[in-house]
Amino acid sequence: MFDRIFRIFLVLLPWSVLGTVFFGSKLGIPGVSFFKEIFLVLLLGLLVWDFWKQKILPKLDILDYLVASYIGYLVIITLVNGLGLASLVYGGRYDFEFLIAFLIAKHGSSLLAGSVSQYLKIFLLSASLALFAGLLVRFVFHETILIHFGFSPNLSNWSFGGTPPIYHGIDGARVKRFQGIFDGPNPAAYFLLVYTGLLFHYFRTKKAYHFLIGLWTIVLLGLVFLTYSRSALIGIVIGCLALVVFSLGTIWRRYKKESLFVVLFLVVLSGLFYLRYEGTIDRIILRSGSSQGHFDRAMTGLQRFAEHPMGQWLGTAGPAYRYVVKLSENPIYGGEIKKTEDYSIPESWYIQQLVEWGVIGFVLFVAIMGTIAWILFPLSPTFFASFVAVLTMNLFLHSFESVYISLILFLILGLFVGKRKK
Repeated sequence: MFDRIFRIFLVLLPWSVLGTVFFGSKLGIPGVSFFKEIFLVLLLGLLVWDFWKQKILPKLDILDYLVASYIGYLVIITLVNGLGLASLVYGGRYDFEFLIAFLIAKHGSSLLAGSVSQYLKIFLLSASLALFAGLLVRFVFHETILIHFGFSPNLSNWSFGGTPPIYHGIDGARVKRFQGIFDGPNPAAYFLLVYTGLLFHYFRTKKAYHFLIGLWTIVLLGLVFLTYSRSALIGIVIGCLALVVFSLGTIWRRYKKESLFVVLFLVVLSGLFYLRYEGTIDRIILRSGSSQGHFDRAMTGLQRFAEHPMGQWLGTAGPAYRYVVKLSENPIYGGEIKKTEDYSIPESWYIQQLVEWGVIGFVLFVAIMGTIAWILFPLSPTFFASFVAVLTMNLFLHSFESVYISLILFLILGLFVGKRKK
């Protein structure tokens, strides 16, 4: 049963936004967005039952202690400071739900009968269909079709508690940022990074498919570019550099020609990009107004950390604050809501950790991510690169707030770590 639910969960997660918006907003079914938590509770319950039935205790390692310390610290300090159930529930949903998923997959790996590749195949099939649906939305039916599924027609605008717009644009550039069936261009880029790393890992030994995977990779890179997510592009660069640095010996011995081809391809691609967007590159990439907004919010977050170096607890910063702080009755972004947003969203997951948890929580979080990355590299260098790219994205965004993608990422990370050879 654990195995079956895990497989179904992997199939459903790439369709989370489309399903939630359609069944929740369009059909009016309440609580649909919490289907992810229902699946996690079922998996956790079955795992605990198995341990109890066999009368054994889980074998713990450094990652278990780090994650338990992090979650325990967050929960205890929040309760001690009396911030209420809303802070704990919504703050936990964003801050550590994905880490609970990681532990469930890690310790439940013995209940998963298949190999890692079998579960990757299940996810990649579902995710590929979701991306294909996104391509149809973008290039065949166009984004207005999403209105029939419950998405908002208010372009580039989002509202508290509302549905995502059919697409986002860039002021003065006349472009539509790709988001497919996801809830925004940055989450779409986040999803593409995770998907690509797993795709490369799955097909790494299947040489008969390498040409087709190469063509599909060009499409995926094009989609990442069409999201115009600067953090994702920076993440790709840092992730690839990390992969090269850790694999330098192997690359030099075995892949000299391939490396030269990749470098030439990137040079040509960069040249074509410059020729295509020469007149608007400042509005598309630099975006001085947007960059200044991100910088100002980050500075506000660092100032809040300086004032409270031991933290201000769950829900005081980041996306969870929207469910904790009483906001204006006007749900449209602007006015007092904008001021509250500028104060509470530091535009960086790491600064958010500093604001909420201070030095202790920040150090624990970085230790968890670093340990996972260290264990992951020998298991899958390509997935390691995509993980580093995602961690880089979070320097500039709250990417982990996309709960459905973070659950995909950490369930599969838990699967890799749990099934690794001792």
